[in-house]
Amino acid sequence: MAKNFHTDNKAFMLYKDWEDIFQALDSSEEIGELVMALFAYAKRGETPKLSGGTKIAFLMMRAAIERDGIAWEEMCAQRSECGKKGGRPKKSDESGNTDEKAEQTAASADNAEEKPQGINDTAEKPKAFSQTERFSEKAKKADKDIDIDIDKDKDTDIDIDKDTDKDTDKDKDKDKAIDKEKKKDAGTAKSVVRSFGTHKNIMLTSEQYNELESRCRSVGLSLESYISKLSQWLFTKGRHCTDPYRIISGWLDNDSKRKTAAKPKEKQGCDLSWYDDFAMNFDLSKFF
Repeated sequence: MAKNFHTDNKAFMLYKDWEDIFQALDSSEEIGELVMALFAYAKRGETPKLSGGTKIAFLMMRAAIERDGIAWEEMCAQRSECGKKGGRPKKSDESGNTDEKAEQTAASADNAEEKPQGINDTAEKPKAFSQTERFSEKAKKADKDIDIDIDKDKDTDIDIDKDTDKDTDKDKDKDKAIDKEKKKDAGTAKSVVRSFGTHKNIMLTSEQYNELESRCRSVGLSLESYISKLSQWLFTKGRHCTDPYRIISGWLDNDSKRKTAAKPKEKQGCDLSWYDDFAMNFDLSKFF
């Protein structure tokens, strides 16, 4: 009977790369929701109703659990097939040898019961010699049969070894494929979208956020101020931004140049009036 990883497998894999995904969630309630959803899918194949970042994280983790489960089912099926091929006795050979030996025993008994014809001793000696010769020939034939059986057993062992080597190679190929998928999952974790801002309407990937934060820190600016300003502006205007990374990156470049060119006594940092002028005059429609 074929194995099902939802019901027959007693465990499922949690990858270390998923730590970043759990940390990206907004609250411990969402983390708990995600964990229970993973157990429900791995154990019973259920897909709970989720929303927001929790749903995105679950879909990515579900794909990994399903991929590992299918690999486990295929491995069980291969092991079952190998078990069926090896260790089965060849009844035809054994039965054939047994019948031959029974015929040899019966023939020996018949020869033993035969009585020599004639009275003189010279007629008995050739018969005794012929019986001995017949027994030696039968013994040689039995030895040849034993040698043939041994050769057949050796051939069977060689076939089993070859099948085992093939199965080992297949397992190695599967391990390589699983490693590749893990690396893909690690790259996908970097591209997980998170919501930022006062109104949670600024969508950035972890990689984009870390890059912007590093650039802000290098010039003494605050990334949160940029995010909050854009979030409030979009909420007030009732708009949706499809590429906030590009807008914030442009603002950061302009502020960095202004700060570098400013005199030491002049005010440095985020000029809110400049943001209002920029927001009113800059055409944001090409980013939406």
